[in-house]
Amino acid sequence: MLKSNLPAKALLSVVHLLYGIITQLIATVRWLRQPARRNLNRSQENDVIERAVQGLEKLPQHLAVILGPAPPDYQALARFVFWCMSAKIGFVTFYDRNGLLKANFHRMMEHVNQGPRDEREQIVWTPQLKSTNSLLPPRNGYRRRIVVNFFSYEDGRKQLVAAARSISADLRDGALSKPSEITVELVDRTMQKLVHQVPDPDLAVYFGPVCCTYGMLPWQIRLTEFVSLPEPSAAKLRVEHFINCLFKYAKCEQRFGK
Repeated sequence: MLKSNLPAKALLSVVHLLYGIITQLIATVRWLRQPARRNLNRSQENDVIERAVQGLEKLPQHLAVILGPAPPDYQALARFVFWCMSAKIGFVTFYDRNGLLKANFHRMMEHVNQGPRDEREQIVWTPQLKSTNSLLPPRNGYRRRIVVNFFSYEDGRKQLVAAARSISADLRDGALSKPSEITVELVDRTMQKLVHQVPDPDLAVYFGPVCCTYGMLPWQIRLTEFVSLPEPSAAKLRVEHFINCLFKYAKCEQRFGK
């Protein structure tokens, strides 16, 4: 009698869990759709995101934002930094095929630096690292909350070439005894050294209905989930669009080729 009730109890538990997640999502969406809520200030946006992600069992560690051919809107893109901080996402990468955003990343920094000092001091900008091989070490009283990266099309090609040269040098110098020691894990470690130990993106978001990577980091995104943002540009993006991407990611089941 007890064994016959187990499937029913398990089913009820799953239904209860799904009901809680759906209820929270509906409440958040309804709250955001109220006319008075559509123009939220940054503090209100942060509160909404923190409440919305509380019920999610899975969040990306690293979010990538893929820009299309349009010129970057630095002020609009700067919001992603604060949104990711509120969702406790530790890394955010902005990919612009033409490299315009990477060359002018200081323009985004200007908008981010308008925020509270305690928040902006917890942001690491990888272009500031220059030739260092790892993320900036923590200082006394310093707590890093997010690392911001900028990449272009050339970065993906250059990193693959640099990784191949590094591994070839190790094989030539005897650090690797035979070619069979060249594994996926070795390439991963070599590539991460080139990007300051930043992990591969878990989630990548793109603008509009057509999914195009524009040649973004071909090695690093082989296991990345791609989610569409409904607006064609960052300027029209609202916080509920960001939250919706996180909910979609939380529902994804990664099978890693199985």
